[in-house]
Amino acid sequence: MLPSFKLHMHHAILDRLAKVGKYDGTHPSLTCGTSSGKVFLHNPHDKNEDDAAQAVRFLNINRDVSALCVGKFRDQDAGDTLIVGTHANILGYNVEKNSDAFYKDVPDGVNTMLFGTLPNIPSRMVMVGGNCSIQGFDREGNETFWTVTGDNVTALALCDVSGRGNEELVVGSDDYEIRAFQAEDVVCECSETGRIVDLTSIQRHLFGYALDNGTVGVYKNSHRVWRVKSKNIPTSITAFDINGDGELEVRGYLFEGNAPDGTSKDGGGAATSLLADEISAEEKEVQALIKAKAGLVGQLKAYENAGLKTTKGTNVRVATTTKYDHLNKLDLYGFNRVCVSTLVKRYLLTSIAITASTTISHENVELTVSTENESVIKMIVIFDYDAGIFDGESLVIRPATPAPKATVQLPTLKKNVAATLHFRVGNRGNGNVFHVFEETFALPKFADFFPLKAAPPVRPSGCVKFKRPIRMQQVQPWVKASFLQTDVLRVSETDVDDYNSIRLKLTGDMADDSNQLKHLVIRAEDARILHDIMRSYYAELFTLNNQLLGEYTKRATNHQALLDALKDVNGM
Repeated sequence: MLPSFKLHMHHAILDRLAKVGKYDGTHPSLTCGTSSGKVFLHNPHDKNEDDAAQAVRFLNINRDVSALCVGKFRDQDAGDTLIVGTHANILGYNVEKNSDAFYKDVPDGVNTMLFGTLPNIPSRMVMVGGNCSIQGFDREGNETFWTVTGDNVTALALCDVSGRGNEELVVGSDDYEIRAFQAEDVVCECSETGRIVDLTSIQRHLFGYALDNGTVGVYKNSHRVWRVKSKNIPTSITAFDINGDGELEVRGYLFEGNAPDGTSKDGGGAATSLLADEISAEEKEVQALIKAKAGLVGQLKAYENAGLKTTKGTNVRVATTTKYDHLNKLDLYGFNRVCVSTLVKRYLLTSIAITASTTISHENVELTVSTENESVIKMIVIFDYDAGIFDGESLVIRPATPAPKATVQLPTLKKNVAATLHFRVGNRGNGNVFHVFEETFALPKFADFFPLKAAPPVRPSGCVKFKRPIRMQQVQPWVKASFLQTDVLRVSETDVDDYNSIRLKLTGDMADDSNQLKHLVIRAEDARILHDIMRSYYAELFTLNNQLLGEYTKRATNHQALLDALKDVNGM
C-alpha cells in the first residue's frame, strides 16, 4: 500500500489514542491523546486556518488520558461528541461549541470506551471498561448500564456472537478471557493464551481479536476460525476491504511497523505492509497509522485500498510452498537411501506413550514420555496453542542422558484450564538420522488436583458444592475428563456386578427371614393365648382329679365294708 498523504504533528501520540470524528457533521478531524495530559484536534478542513500547522487545537485535561471515543448519542445530533477518559473520570466534550457536555466520576477507572446500543437499552450510550466492571452512560452522563467481568477490561466490541439477531457486548480482559454479554448475562466465553489487546467486529457472527503475545485471529460465534502469530506485539486490529474484492480482511497493527492482513474466512494473507514507524491506531473511512513511540514526533499516514497489488505476495507464497514441497521430497529420498529395511521397520513400529502424575510433594504436574522399545529420546518439544501454560507457547526438554524414558515437569499452572499438548519427540535412528514422532496429550482442567489418601487432621474451611444432576451417570465422565488421577475413584465393572449380586442375594435372604419371622410371631401369639386356656383346664383337671381320689377312697372303704359284710354272711 502507498500512502496518500503524510503529516508531521510535532507531538508524541499515546498508544491507541487516535480517533477520527466528524464534529461538524461533515469534515473528519483527527483527535489524539498526548503524553502531557492534553488532547489535540487536527482539522485541515477549517476555512479559517490556512496553515496546516495552525489547524491543531488543544484540549487541556490536566490528567493522564487513558482512552478516547468519538460518536453520536442521537441521530439528530449535528456532529460527533468527543469522550475523553482518564483513570478516574470521563468527560463529554462538544468540539463545535467548545463546551462540556457532561462530566462523570468513574471510580473503577477507564481503560477503553465504545459507542453503541444494547437490545435492552435502545438509547445510544458510551460503554466504559474499567477495573472488573463495564458501565454505560447516556448523553447527560447518567448511568444506564452496569455489569461486572473477571478482570480489568482491555477491549470492547459489538457483535452478534450468539446468532440471535441482536448484538452482544464482546469484552476482552487481562485474565485471557473473551466474554460476550447479553444484558448482564454471559452468553459466550472463550479462553485465550494472552492478554486481550483489541477486538473488532467484522460481519454477522465474526469478530477479530489481538493478543499481547503477537497473536491475531478471528472467532465465529464461540469457535476460533483461524489465527496467526508474530514475534511482534499488536497494538490494534480492524477489519476492512483492503483489495476491493468485496470481502473484509482483518488487519493487525504491530509495534515494529508490520501490518499483516488476513481474510476473515480462513486467515489467508491478502497483503503485508512494512512501515518505517511504529503503529498506534486506525479509524473509520481513512485508515490512519500513528507513530506512538514516546518522545518522538507524531506522524500520520493515510492509506487507500484502491490499486493495491497482491500479485507479488501471491507469487512469493506459491514459490515458498513449492520450495518446501521439493525439500520434503529430497529429505524423503535421502531417508530411503540411508535407512535399511530392517531399521525402517523397527522405527515404524515405535510408538510414544505419555503418562501424567501429581503428588503432594511436587507442586507441578509431571509427564512421563517413553518408548516401547530400546529407542532413546534425544529431545522433546511441547506446543500449547490454546491454554497459554507456557511462556512463548512451547517448552523444550533435552535429557542430560538420552534414555527410553524422559520426565517432563510442566511449569506451575496459572489457572485451571483444559489444554491439548502437542508433543514432538526426537528419537535416535542411527548416526545420521533422527526420527520425530508426533503425539497429543489432553491435559484436564483440574490437573493440579489429586485425591487425598486420608482425611486431613484439620477440616478445611473452604469447600465446593454442586447440585446433584438428574442422572448420576453424568458425574463419572465429568470426573474422568476434569481430573488427572481418577484411579482411586474408579471401581471395576466386575466388582460392581459381584457387589450387586451379593446385595440381591442378601435382600432375598432377608425377605425369607422376614416371612419366617412373621409366622413365628403368629405362632408365639397363639401359644400365649393357648397358655392361659390350658392353665384353667389344668386347674379344673386338678380339682376333678382330687374329687376322683376322694371318691376312690370312698369306694375303697365301701368295698372293704362290703367284703367284711360278705365274710360275716358266709360265716353264718
